[in-house]
Amino acid sequence: MEVLNETVNGFPQDSIFGTVNAIQENPKISQFELRATNTWMGGAHNRSYIQGFYGACQEDTSRTEPFIYDHDEPPVLLGNNKGANPGEILLYGLLSCMTTAMVLLAAARGIEIGGVSSKIEGDVDLKGFLGLDANTKKEFSQLRVTFDIEGVDNETKKELITLAKQSPVFNSLINPVDVQVNLA
Repeated sequence: MEVLNETVNGFPQDSIFGTVNAIQENPKISQFELRATNTWMGGAHNRSYIQGFYGACQEDTSRTEPFIYDHDEPPVLLGNNKGANPGEILLYGLLSCMTTAMVLLAAARGIEIGGVSSKIEGDVDLKGFLGLDANTKKEFSQLRVTFDIEGVDNETKKELITLAKQSPVFNSLINPVDVQVNLA
C-alpha cells in the first residue's frame, strides 16, 4: 500500500495507513475501553468527567485534565438548564460519531469533502419513562439524521452515508448491546 504525505479532510493519509497497517500486524491494538464517571450534583443536575482510556495496548495519558460535562434538564422537565439533557447528549454523540466516521473513512479512500453539516431529531414519549403507559416505549421511538454534504456528486454522497453508518455509536444504537449495571 502506497503511503501518501497528503492530508484529506484534515486527516494525514500516512497516519491513516500507518494505523491500518499496525492493526493488521497486531489486531490487539484495535481494542479500546472508553470510560466516563458521573457525580450527581442535585435535582436533575449531573456532572460527568472523561479523561483516561485504554487503547492501542496501553493506558492513554495524553489528557492531563478531564473533559467536564454538566447535564441537566430544562425547567419543563424539572431541571435548571445547567447543561444539555442526557437524551440530547446521546443525539450529539451519535451525530458527531457518524460525521467523524464519514470524513475519516472518506479520507482513507481519498475522497475530499467540501463540507458537512448535519442535524438530528429524536422522538421520546415520557409516559414510558414515568411508567404511565406500559405500551409506550421508554426509549426514543425514532431518530432522524440529515446530512448536507458539499463538494461531491450524488453517487459519492450515497457512499458517504454508508460510511457514516459504520460509526460505533450508530451501531451500538441499532444493535443490542450488553449493558451491565452493578453496585460499587
